[in-house]
Amino acid sequence: MNLRNSRIALFVGVGLLSSTSAFAQAGPSAASPSDPAPQADTSGQAAAPAQSEGFEDIVVTAQRRSERLQEVPLAISAFTDRDIETRQINSTLDLVNYVPNLIGHNNTGLATANTYALRGLANTESISTFDPPVGTYIDDIYISRQAANNFQLFDVERVEVLRGPQGTLFGRNTTGGAINVVLRAPGETFGGYADASYGRYNRVQLRGSVDVPLAGGHLLTKISGYYVSADGYVHNEVTGQRLNGENSWGVRGAVRALLTDTVHWDLSADYIRARGSNLPNFYDPTTDRRVSFTPLRTDTPIGSSLVSSQLADNTLGNDARTYMLTSNLEVEAGDATINVITGYLHLYQEYITESFAGLNSGSVTFDGVNFLGGNRGTATPLVNDSWSRQFSQEIKVSGNAFNGLLTYVGGIYYIHEDNETNFANISIPLAGQPVVSGDRIMYNDTEAYAGYFQGDLHLTRQLTFTAGIRYTDEKKTIAFTPNDSPLPRSSAVNQPFDTQDLIDAGIPTELRSRVWTPRFALQYAFTPDINVFVSATRGFKSGGWNSRAYYATGAQAFRPETIWSFEGGLRSEFFGHRVRVNLTGFYYNDQDTQLPGGGFDPTTNTITYLTRNVADQRNYGLEAEISVNPIRRLNIFWSAGIQRASYHNINQLTLDQQDRCLSGIIVNNCNAGIITPTGDIAKPTRAPHFTSTLGANYSFDLGNRLSLQPSVNWNYTSGTWVATSNDPRGFQPAHSLFNAGLTLRSGSGWSLGVECNNCFDKTYITSFLIYPYLNNPGSWMVRARYEF
Repeated sequence: MNLRNSRIALFVGVGLLSSTSAFAQAGPSAASPSDPAPQADTSGQAAAPAQSEGFEDIVVTAQRRSERLQEVPLAISAFTDRDIETRQINSTLDLVNYVPNLIGHNNTGLATANTYALRGLANTESISTFDPPVGTYIDDIYISRQAANNFQLFDVERVEVLRGPQGTLFGRNTTGGAINVVLRAPGETFGGYADASYGRYNRVQLRGSVDVPLAGGHLLTKISGYYVSADGYVHNEVTGQRLNGENSWGVRGAVRALLTDTVHWDLSADYIRARGSNLPNFYDPTTDRRVSFTPLRTDTPIGSSLVSSQLADNTLGNDARTYMLTSNLEVEAGDATINVITGYLHLYQEYITESFAGLNSGSVTFDGVNFLGGNRGTATPLVNDSWSRQFSQEIKVSGNAFNGLLTYVGGIYYIHEDNETNFANISIPLAGQPVVSGDRIMYNDTEAYAGYFQGDLHLTRQLTFTAGIRYTDEKKTIAFTPNDSPLPRSSAVNQPFDTQDLIDAGIPTELRSRVWTPRFALQYAFTPDINVFVSATRGFKSGGWNSRAYYATGAQAFRPETIWSFEGGLRSEFFGHRVRVNLTGFYYNDQDTQLPGGGFDPTTNTITYLTRNVADQRNYGLEAEISVNPIRRLNIFWSAGIQRASYHNINQLTLDQQDRCLSGIIVNNCNAGIITPTGDIAKPTRAPHFTSTLGANYSFDLGNRLSLQPSVNWNYTSGTWVATSNDPRGFQPAHSLFNAGLTLRSGSGWSLGVECNNCFDKTYITSFLIYPYLNNPGSWMVRARYEF
């Protein structure tokens, strides 16, 4: 589908949905005696029926204060706990099915890490010297590292996806946007839920939560947890093991102390151990199964004969352990509310990935996603131990002034992050001596201070002018220590180095950024249910180092990237809140775009990693989110995105690389970075011209307080590149996915359901490093739930 046809389809769809609903029903009707009884939520309180009259208001905190979704002049996709259940959103990665212009998948090798591309801005690198452009927040706490950002949504009140830069109120590393997860606070009455599921690949999933009020209702407590176990879906043809399984669990405790009528204190602690891998694998059409040929095992340590002593106990796979402490003290002081927000997060991760999957990469052949054959070859383990410790402190003030003329939010923010990464890259041939490209420890720290303020000046009852500004002062440092490796070097270039070697090479070991990120918006409300806005926002993403280098001069620093984004939008509801139409148009210019890349170097038989500023990236597009409630108990929704991204102002280093490629120096010049195999400038990755999700759910009243609720959705993504250099093997043609579910509910709190994700088991490409990385296969699950 080309861009012109995509636009036509989008606008025609808007018209059809709106006009159809106009004839369906002009407004809500009175509740009938046959309506299903209210369902109990996890706090034990009565919730609305599964299908209410019109659409409920969704309260969001996208501007760091509570507001109705329809009144916020931002591009936001918001999902309530009911949406999360109905649309089968089990983890943050499932959000990509429902957000316009959002593409996401597991990182190469790591199923605990999600890579997001929002409006074409992406990051496929999980190492700590490279920051993501889509920030993740849990209860107002920024999660710096994407190594464990694939959260299980087991006790969530709401998820908000903010599209576009959020540099004023959320700060650095949100050039693409932000994912804001709001966990459910302890309830005021005793209650909870228990949920048990079983599915494909012997997947067992258990979830539960209970609220217990104490001290006469002045101390509210909650404990919740989950457990997931699943067999691997990949057959290792060499060892006989199953790969890419999952075994994870987590527990969370939360307390809300109601100290006075105007003061309450929220405290929480959680621990999550997530074990899951995304090792490269191939779809074998002759056996209809996923296969791998790596000689490495999940139950055998790699050993001190191959890597330094601290890494010797690592096995194939990934194990991430996270604990997090949060505190939010809220004080209401007249027309102002003060929040003192504190967060501490500790992440430990160890893994081995194997990018060659035990094959000779030159012998592997494909027909699309179908594996045709390949010969056994060198294994290339990346062995990693890493620690990340993060502390943040924020004081936020929000409220109204001048008799409601000004609504504001402002504050000060501090974050400190320490990272230590011990990692080795080795090559193990079928016969002969293994070699090492690098075995070293990297230390990198970040310290940042910020102050921000945003005010909404209500010029008239209908017209509001918003202006905001944030100042960020950030310092990053880096240091290296080589490990004693038992192996010879893979080449004369790949030699041990330390921090002094970087200094001698002229590479800075400290980076400093001082950046202002303003925002301006103008909003006009024609009616309480129809408003339009225009905005201009600046954001930035931190600089860093090419820290996977095998020698000192390769660990080059790269600059921060900055973005100006311009948006215009419509927020509207019609016909008694039965039709909701939200449209957003955008254009941005992202300067000094940071691009990570990896490729095979045939001269050393190793993977070469390179991250640098390659060019400016521009993108423009249109996004639509439309919901219709044409008749009682029927919801229809459609989200769609159109975009066209391209590179401009190509960096001189990239132009020099292009010249070498065109002059016949192929290795590490052609088919590397953003230079295509033929020497052209590539198109940006993960920026499909058109994405669309169309879905519906209905509630059949069966009587006796029973209801049957089917749901279905169709997700379409047009063709897109996943290889940064536009390697032909890294193009994913247009594809469709279908998800469906059926739930039997009782007014007494129990429910039984069956669901499938990727119901027709579509196989497609999500990433590319040496070989295409494939999506997870389709899944089904049966579920029993009881709410009390």
